Amino acid sequence: MAGAVRKASLGDVDEIGHVHYEAHVQTYSGVFPEGVIESFPASERAKMWTRFLTANFGELWVAELEGHIVGFASTGPPREGLPVRDLELGSLYLLAAHHGSGLGQELLDVALGGRGASLWVLDDNPRAHAFYARNGFSPDGTDKIDEHFGNVREIRMVRGRPLIATVP
Repeated sequence: MAGAVRKASLGDVDEIGHVHYEAHVQTYSGVFPEGVIESFPASERAKMWTRFLTANFGELWVAELEGHIVGFASTGPPREGLPVRDLELGSLYLLAAHHGSGLGQELLDVALGGRGASLWVLDDNPRAHAFYARNGFSPDGTDKIDEHFGNVREIRMVRGRPLIATVP
């Protein structure tokens, strides 16, 4: 059965929280320091996504397969101090069993369309780097340390025209 991508609703937040947690376990176990993932359980993630939706912080989409959410993506205004694009892909997660299924691509296409955007990705995540590069993103030389997830290094990737043209 083919998957479908749709806008998320408040009724989806428990499943989104579960997918968010499980995707972190599947992707970042052994990368994040021990205990970091577990310190942010699915129930707390569901509360975070509830706040995201009720505050209209941005947009949230889910990928469903056979009636179950298996991935999600969020967009919103850039979270960093000096934005380089007016849109940020805040998250894109898909359960590992569905990597390579096309659902991640469908989530990205629905969430961004052809718009320019920025995103932050773990420095040591070659699969994600390749996915975003195939979709026109490239590192812009900016990095940061994410203290929330145990002082891991993230890099910013961007696509599309900058907000302000620079003079060479």
